[in-house]
Amino acid sequence: MKSNVAAEMAETPPKVEAERFYQAVIERRITDAERELDSIRITIPPTETGRGCLKALEGLLLSAKSNNDKYLYLSKIEKTPRKLKQLRKEFATHSKNRLHSPYDLGYFQALESFIRKLEQSGAPQEQATVKEDEEKD
Repeated sequence: MKSNVAAEMAETPPKVEAERFYQAVIERRITDAERELDSIRITIPPTETGRGCLKALEGLLLSAKSNNDKYLYLSKIEKTPRKLKQLRKEFATHSKNRLHSPYDLGYFQALESFIRKLEQSGAPQEQATVKEDEEKD
């Protein structure tokens, strides 16, 4: 007989349709993001992985709502293509590491998806950084 821990570890990450949520967060359309998050809450499976994913999405929304970015990690990072790719790979590594709890796997999976969406939307600081790098050469 399998234990609950083994069953939780075998659980696959939930497939969450959060593209519109991510886009609304990126554009700081808070009302739309809240509406999307409400629909995600209804469809996300009630597993540990699902709860971790949902908590990451809630954190992204709170970050977008916040006027004070002093303590927000994602608001402090440089949003250059190189940095975003590095961060996405880091989150991807964590989201696949079976040493993490199912909750953590879901959390990192949601963050990886968000960073991927940021990369696709085009980093706002990309142009300035490329110019600065060219001037240094």
